[in-house]
Amino acid sequence: MTKLYSTLILCLLSISLFAQKSISGKILDEHAQTIPYASVTVLRHADSVKSHAAMTDTLGNFSFSGIPNGKYVIKISYMGYQDYYTEVIAIHPTAQHHQFGEIYLQANSNLLGTVTVKGQRPLIEQTLDRTIMNVEKSILAEGNTAMELLAKAPGVTITESGAVSLKGRTGTLVMINGKQTYLSGDQLANLLRGTSSSSISRIEIIANPAANYDAAGSGGIVNIILKKNSLTGFNGAITTNTGFGRGFRYGAGTSLNYRSNRLSLYGTYNSNNQNIESSVKTERNFYDIPQNTGGILQQRSFQQMDETAKLRSHNFRAGADLQLDDKNTVGFLVNGAIGKYPANQTTLNSLTDKNTSAILWNALTKIQGWENWRDFLYNVNYVHQFDKEGHEIKFDADYFSHFSNMDQQLDTRYQNSQGADLREPGSRVIKIPSSNDIYTAKIDYSKPLGKQTKLDAGWKGSYVRTENDLQYDTLQHQLYVNDAGNSNQFIYKEHIQAAYLNFHKEWEKYSLQAGLRVEYTATEGHQVTTDSLFKRDYFGFFPSVFLTRNFGETHKVKAGYSRRIQRPSYWDLNPFRVYNDPSSYYEGNPYLNPSMVNALELGYSYTSRYFTSLSYNHTSAVIGEKIAQQGNENITFERPDNLGSFTNYGISFTASTNITKWWTGSQFLNLYHNRFKIDQSATASSETNSSSTLTFNSQNNFILSDSWKAELSGYYSSGEVSGTTTTKAYSLVSAGLQKETMKGKATIKLMVNDIFQGYRLRQEMIYQNISSYTRRNPDSRSFMLSFSYRFGNTGVERNDRKTASEELKDRIK
Repeated sequence: MTKLYSTLILCLLSISLFAQKSISGKILDEHAQTIPYASVTVLRHADSVKSHAAMTDTLGNFSFSGIPNGKYVIKISYMGYQDYYTEVIAIHPTAQHHQFGEIYLQANSNLLGTVTVKGQRPLIEQTLDRTIMNVEKSILAEGNTAMELLAKAPGVTITESGAVSLKGRTGTLVMINGKQTYLSGDQLANLLRGTSSSSISRIEIIANPAANYDAAGSGGIVNIILKKNSLTGFNGAITTNTGFGRGFRYGAGTSLNYRSNRLSLYGTYNSNNQNIESSVKTERNFYDIPQNTGGILQQRSFQQMDETAKLRSHNFRAGADLQLDDKNTVGFLVNGAIGKYPANQTTLNSLTDKNTSAILWNALTKIQGWENWRDFLYNVNYVHQFDKEGHEIKFDADYFSHFSNMDQQLDTRYQNSQGADLREPGSRVIKIPSSNDIYTAKIDYSKPLGKQTKLDAGWKGSYVRTENDLQYDTLQHQLYVNDAGNSNQFIYKEHIQAAYLNFHKEWEKYSLQAGLRVEYTATEGHQVTTDSLFKRDYFGFFPSVFLTRNFGETHKVKAGYSRRIQRPSYWDLNPFRVYNDPSSYYEGNPYLNPSMVNALELGYSYTSRYFTSLSYNHTSAVIGEKIAQQGNENITFERPDNLGSFTNYGISFTASTNITKWWTGSQFLNLYHNRFKIDQSATASSETNSSSTLTFNSQNNFILSDSWKAELSGYYSSGEVSGTTTTKAYSLVSAGLQKETMKGKATIKLMVNDIFQGYRLRQEMIYQNISSYTRRNPDSRSFMLSFSYRFGNTGVERNDRKTASEELKDRIK
């Protein structure tokens, strides 16, 4: 009998525990930004007595467990926003879990006008599908450029030439406000150098994008979100900064906004001025056959390049949004970037005896370069909202125009070790005008099929035309004559049609998102100089699927798969040559094929503060640089090619560290392995280049008092392999101090970047019978002092605008 009573009691306890259900959801503001630390209260419907209470986490999530059967109303409160009450919900034995999904709060403009909210998002946020670096309020963002910020972002590495990789995966797509930049190589590098950090709100890092994103970007997506000062009434801000690296630096900016109930007008302007000094040392060894097969050294050269440059850039953005009625909104936008980069280089290239290392001759080259660019984006946007919440259609059309011009003069003297001239000095004048016209349009449709089911569909079309007309003139008998052998005019056209379907479903503890994107690509390259034409067209199918499973209120697991493509950049397809000096140059390859990548990722989160992920990626026909020798001459060149296959797998950990009330931060640890199987030639066997890499990114925030704050960031990489190039270990440590004054309207910041000058890149490139060893010494350590002042009214923020073409521009160099 005792056993029977015990069994009955255990059964009743189990039923009681089973009957205690849970409630969860996510809180966001009017433009889909998460609200941390909002108050969430569970009220009994019968008498409004509080049953449970909690606060949202840093990502706006809340969850209650152990809720008894009954009827309840959820109250949500947050300073500056109207209180929100849910509909009455019933908890009963047949309901396992009540998931509200996303709940949007409406700002209280009257309250926001008189209250200063002190809370802010952490510098680094991590969700299961992306990492977010909130740089808008960061001290370390002041006085930097977008390129310098990317170098500090978790898992991101970027070269001086603008190549971006994510967790060791090359081919990462750079977007601005959700749009491709359609720029790559030097043009992308100049855009990132010319974009001041004071104009950036946050950086989103998406390792495994869904079907609604462009399929481009074999390594994932890095999305730079620009600031928008878009509060109710008239308001704005001014910023200025000054400091020095190896040279003087300064910048300034302003933002203005006016918003009424129906009309929103906004504009920003930023200027960035940097005097930069850098140097590069390179040693090249030439063997009769590959060194690893017993090659004998034939020649050796040493190159020293010193550069001084003056970066001058101006960026502006202006637009208007007009709400025609409660369901229809139309918007207009113009975005511009104007800059120049005059540079002087001195290059010494020495050829030495293979046995004695004695100098045979020196080539001293002085290079004067004048580079300037103009980018303009024009956008029109229309949104129609249907009666049901979340049911909407969006139309977006862009025209993007890019023009750049690079003029160079290379003057070279050839001398022996005693300084005597060996032959007549040489001189070469280069003109490289480049124009790009991009037209894009897209339609996105979203329809809820139920309370927890949604269907998204869309179409996008783009047309790109790029033209480069490279002109070389060489000095002959004291006159410059056209060098027809190196001059070249190249026109490239690309047309892409894309359509996608994305299905999202939530039930009980699961969330499913499955999508398919189909893209048709047609390309045409015309080398006008030789009248050679090549055409290519192909279809691509890019499925993606993501499944999330909640285990209670603290554990979450997510699995994801996607297929993506890396198309060659327009510059890489262009066959003309660009000389660094008479002994080295770069040339494009019009016969490059696109790379295809299959990506898998498994993620886990605990209390939305601790994240880990396992990833695996395999890329076919991966694009990378090869180094080669021109005939038997002492001239080397780099050329992009389809190297072979690439495999990347790894594990990463992210932790939000709230050590004390005054010390918080985010720590990111990533361990990955890169393996390149490089095809040497049609007759030779493949060669493997591989390595394992450990990176660590630490961001720390310190609240010293109500008005004083400090930041400390550190980054370390043990080195990595990328194609034929191996990069050695390097580090980056930065610190900053901030003071709020003038009743919180003004902020003074002091920042020191790369304190210990650890950002020194040492690289080795080996391919066939050539080995190259390079040490780069960039102008990375800088001291910056900034001041910002905010004025005008405060109130409701409006949604960020995104346009169609900003999902392309990343492939123009």
